[in-house]
Amino acid sequence: MRRTSFGRIGITVIATSAVVDASVVVRALVEKTPAAVEWLSRIGRQEVRAACPTLLYAEVGHAVLRLHRAGALTVRAAQRVIDRTLAAPFDPEPLEILVFPAWSIAVERGLSIYDACYVLLAETRDAVLLTADRRLAEATPNGVLITA
Repeated sequence: MRRTSFGRIGITVIATSAVVDASVVVRALVEKTPAAVEWLSRIGRQEVRAACPTLLYAEVGHAVLRLHRAGALTVRAAQRVIDRTLAAPFDPEPLEILVFPAWSIAVERGLSIYDACYVLLAETRDAVLLTADRRLAEATPNGVLITA
């Protein structure tokens, strides 16, 4: 276990378990945001066990498609991001397990069902939720906001 500060907001986090959302993957692999890169490096070195809902893969794919269409990523660069995401040592949780209990969280906290899946997974695994989405980070006491 290692104590590390991340982002400009000065959060100090001690974590051996995390749930990663798509925004953090894109921040790390496309934008090279230092805090996101450090978290993914720790996950890659298996210092932190990481989980994600299986929807993360489609969300990352969608994000890099939008960046490609905007001219910000070549097809080759987008493919590298997708390949690295698929190769990351995440423990993916199937959506069919998450959707029904996530629905209640979505209703109670005013979240999308997608975001509620991340919250549910983080809270049931007692893991930090790594996200670049302030609203999502604030939806759970487990939230860690990754800033640029």
